[in-house]
Amino acid sequence: MSRRILFTALAILLIGVVLVSQRGGAKVVAPTAVLHKVDLIASIDSINLDAAWSQDGKVTSGGAARLSLDDLRTLTILEGTMTAEYGDIQRCTDFVTPNACVLFADMLGEAVVWFGLVSADAVSSRAFVTLPGLIDMQDNGNEGILRNGWVVNLATPVKRNCEQEDGDTSSLRDFITRFPDAKSTAVVNLLTDNVVSVKCL
Repeated sequence: MSRRILFTALAILLIGVVLVSQRGGAKVVAPTAVLHKVDLIASIDSINLDAAWSQDGKVTSGGAARLSLDDLRTLTILEGTMTAEYGDIQRCTDFVTPNACVLFADMLGEAVVWFGLVSADAVSSRAFVTLPGLIDMQDNGNEGILRNGWVVNLATPVKRNCEQEDGDTSSLRDFITRFPDAKSTAVVNLLTDNVVSVKCL
């Protein structure tokens, strides 16, 4: 066999391996932002804002925000606090209606280091909030990662719901691999501050 024929055969074999691996392999979905660990999740009874307060940049500006939470705590978000990248998550802008917003925050003691204000679910605004699906897990399966970089605690176990014909999954890891991000939703319990169920779409 000539060297040219050998190289041609090897090239064809390599192309075939690449095509098969691309067809059968799972697509890896990576976060689009820096990871932020969520320590606190809470429904907000009321919000009191300084007149010029804004969360439109990477940090808050125009004064402070004082949040009265449904567990009777009051938190103050100081000017210059880091704000979330929301991605597909619905940012809350209704600061008048009680429990219209849910707080997701990275805390240092009683201080808010980073936060996001998410629109509450219409029906169960004080019990659950629905987020886009997870894209990965970490910390031995104790934490789930959303595409926008939010890291949320996971319940043990997380209930997997999927009525699709091929929806049976062997584990949460298998579910996330097959139904990541926009292919599923994750439901957070506002009492336990963790993801309690996922559902394929």
